[in-house]
Parts: sequence; structure tokens; C-alpha cells
Amino acid sequence: MKKQNFLWIAVMCFTLLFSCQSEDIIENESKKEVVKLAKESTVTINHTYDYYGKQFKVAYVYDEESGEVLKADGDVELAQEIFGDEEKAPKSLFFNNPEEGSTDIEVKVFDNGEDLKEYTSKVAEGFPGDEASTEGKSSKCNSYDVYGSGNFYFYKHAYYNTEMTGMRRQNRYYYRDHWVGSGNNDQLSSLKIRKPTYRRQVVYLYQHSCYGGKVIGFYSPTGYIGLNVGNLKWYTMSGWWWWKKSWNDQVSSTSGWAW
Repeated sequence: MKKQNFLWIAVMCFTLLFSCQSEDIIENESKKEVVKLAKESTVTINHTYDYYGKQFKVAYVYDEESGEVLKADGDVELAQEIFGDEEKAPKSLFFNNPEEGSTDIEVKVFDNGEDLKEYTSKVAEGFPGDEASTEGKSSKCNSYDVYGSGNFYFYKHAYYNTEMTGMRRQNRYYYRDHWVGSGNNDQLSSLKIRKPTYRRQVVYLYQHSCYGGKVIGFYSPTGYIGLNVGNLKWYTMSGWWWWKKSWNDQVSSTSGWAW
């Protein structure tokens, strides 16, 4: 009888020990999976800024799931000096033929929209600007179209999910859309522009209606069919430049050219 009791106790202890070890293994594996998922949801964005010839770099680790920046490195003090005061911070950005999916992003930075357009004219040969409009129509809060060969597509979510067809512009030489509509306002997260390879193309996105507020420009030169911007969260907007506010869900008016 005592022998049977001893065997029973031994079996119970072994079972309990194995169960505890199994729980530890499961818990450890679970922690590893959480860490793995956390790593997969983060991306390091490297911005190289050029602010009227003053160049500096900021790299930040961005969590695409939570929308939080986990860490920022590089020329942080200089970035804070230039961008830290939202009221005085530069108002315009320009991206020359950004590569889709690349986390290395070169940014031209300007204090205002006039300097942005002047720079666009230098980089994009023959850029028609607002002169593409007919006389008297370039005033604020006008929307109109000049037909040509450019196509512009806009999406509500990142990576071209859910096209906002009301914003779409096809076969345009030039267009202005002073108000994207209440259903599309502050909803834009990604975009595509398309053209013949022998053409050039520019699109401007504006923070407010009637082409107001901050503005961001993208340029596609000859030799390309256009460009894709998959996630506007990668393109920061204001305040502490690398984490306070991105261009995601900020756009209220747009304009574009293909010539």
C-alpha cells in the first residue's frame, strides 16, 4: 500500500513539474511572438533634409500599428531648432521622384508655397505652374480642368486601399480641386500619379481648402510612368517634425500637372 502511495505521489509530482515547464515554454514562446510582431510592425524612416542649403538628417523608428514614434536619432537638436515651433516652422516640402517603399527619403524644405513653386520650376523643366490656367481662373477657391495625359488617383487608406473616386482626375494637363468634398476631407493616406514616360508630372497636396495651409509636392520626371506614395504617415508635417503630425489624413485640396 505504501509503495502504491509513493508511486502515485511520484506521478503527481512529475505531472505537476511537466505542466509548469510546459506553461513556462508556452509563456516564453508567447513573449517571443509578441517581440517578433512588435519588430515586424516597426519601420525606421531616414529623412535627409535640405533647408535652403542647410542639410541635416533625422532617423526615427515608427510603429505602424500604434502610430507612435519609438525613437529618434541624428541631428535632433537642429531639427528641433528649425521645426520645433509649429507657427514659425517651414510650410512646404518637395519630394523629387521618391522611390516606392524606400525608407530613405530626401526632403527639400521651404518656408512658403512661393519658394516651393519657384524650386519646382527649376527642377521640373517647363513646369507650367498656375499659368496653365486660363486668365482669371487662378484665383483662390476655383476648381477647373485642362485636359491632357496625366492621371491622379487618391486613396483613403495606406498602400492604395479604398480609392476616393471623387478626387480622381484622369487625362489632365492641369487641374485644380479647391475642395475634396466633405466625404474625402482629411482622409487621404496614399496616392498614385501616372503619365506617358516622355512627360513630366507634379502633384501638390494642401492642408486646407482653397490651397491653404501647408503644402507638399511630388515630382515624377521623364523616363518614368509616374510614382506611388504608399503611406503619408512616412511624410511628416509639423511640430516636432518626426512625431507630432504626419501628412496622413490632412489633405483638403489638391492640384496637379502633366506636361
